Amino acid sequence: MLWLVWRQHRWQLLAVAALTAAYCGYLLWLVRAAPEAVRLCGPLDPECTELNQLIPRWTNAVFIGNLLPVAVGVFWGAPLLAHEVEQGTIRLAFTQSVSRRRWLAAKLGVLGGVAVLLGLAVGATVSWSTPRLDAFSSPPFGNDLLFSQAGLMPAATWVFALLAGVAFGAFVRRLMPAVAATVVALSLAFAGLIALRPHLIPPVDRIAVTQQEFVGDPGPEAIESGWIYRVSYLDKDGHELSSAAAGRVCADPSNSAPTTECVDRIGLRQRVVYQPANRYVWFQLAEGGLLLVVSAGLAWAVRRRVAEVV
Repeated sequence: MLWLVWRQHRWQLLAVAALTAAYCGYLLWLVRAAPEAVRLCGPLDPECTELNQLIPRWTNAVFIGNLLPVAVGVFWGAPLLAHEVEQGTIRLAFTQSVSRRRWLAAKLGVLGGVAVLLGLAVGATVSWSTPRLDAFSSPPFGNDLLFSQAGLMPAATWVFALLAGVAFGAFVRRLMPAVAATVVALSLAFAGLIALRPHLIPPVDRIAVTQQEFVGDPGPEAIESGWIYRVSYLDKDGHELSSAAAGRVCADPSNSAPTTECVDRIGLRQRVVYQPANRYVWFQLAEGGLLLVVSAGLAWAVRRRVAEVV
């Protein structure tokens, strides 16, 4: 069965593997150029040419990386059963000595295993590269596009995309409609994950009284503290003010946030709703686990569909 799976899907596997290798290689090439850009531009010089070239390249690369799971669903998942049904070859396969369950398990096992390996390669590359870009990139925690490309998330995402494509192929039984449904469903699913992510774990609601407890508003300190949902201020009467409103109270319209001198003068307290940085791993496990549970449900539905219909 392994030889048969390889013969049937080798070009799909090799094409996506080559695409993944090119993606990871490009990220590493950008990382190699980062120290020289930092040396020439300083921490953050918006007028520096090297800076203006590196940041868009990194941002675009991360965005394209988020499309790789869609390629897995379209090129690996959707054709797995839909193409066999359209060509009529699935009837020949099921008349052989190999049972339907073993036939399906071999295909899903091989493709799923390769998806996990390539997803882990992407996650390791992004996780290794991001800290080395210094100020050119924010941490993955709180960055919607980068979070789904770092750590364990690509492996779970790729498996989910594969099973989603297989499920649509099994139920639609026509290749092109299955491909279209896979693209739409994965786009909606990933958008839904981004919307759901802030609610996976209840955030911390902290009131900071002293300057030492304040987070930057706005500033990189806020990002280093974790995933900041909201920063606001409380006056002496307990009324909550936005950063801009607090800045206006300070009679300093040139600032979008109150200055340190203002906070001390009128006794403001800072309210921060955020996820601490040490919860990053728990968010990865929660979202990745959710995707794998859904993937297991899709695999069960596909097995039932193959046993009942074909």
